[in-house]
Amino acid sequence: MTAARVGLQGFNLLPHRQRDARLARRRCFVEWTSAVLCGCVAVALLATWQTFERAHLDRERSAVEQKLAALASPLAEHVRLTGEARNERLQNERAATLSEPLVHLLDLLDALSQESSESVVVKQLRHREHETELLAVSSDHAASAAWLNRLAALKGVKDSDLSDVHRATNATNATKAADPATAFEVTAHLKWDGGPVKSKTPAASSPNTRGKK
Repeated sequence: MTAARVGLQGFNLLPHRQRDARLARRRCFVEWTSAVLCGCVAVALLATWQTFERAHLDRERSAVEQKLAALASPLAEHVRLTGEARNERLQNERAATLSEPLVHLLDLLDALSQESSESVVVKQLRHREHETELLAVSSDHAASAAWLNRLAALKGVKDSDLSDVHRATNATNATKAADPATAFEVTAHLKWDGGPVKSKTPAASSPNTRGKK
């Protein structure tokens, strides 16, 4: 009886369990191996793709660098010409600004030289950057107002007025067409474009004196 029990204990009554365990281990090994192989293949494909993309980008960058190298000289010349044109424009603008007062003075002198009437005679002229002051002797108020209106019509004059209207102090200040006893001394102001407009209050005003605004 004892021998029979020993024989029964050493005999495997369920041999399929060991077979199933071996198959399961083999299946797990195959799955793991397949997963590792798939991962390696994916990494290899990714590395190949990145290498291809890097090579493509390198070729494009090299082509762009070659184009830029070919354009470097024309671009430098364009920058130089643009700078020269800008400097020339600034210099022209500066020259025009500096010469503007001289142009105004020449226009005024030309207008005074064309004055045919002897009823107004200029005795003194003071020219500044944006303003001109004229001391003149006039035969009457109407003549001085008409004279100022003609000067106010010059190009660049933006304001004009008469001030300090008073009798001439002596006969030498009188005009040829006026009686020295009735002659007037007037001070005319012309304001040119480019300067601030400052209103002047005449020291002595007359209904016949008027200016351009």
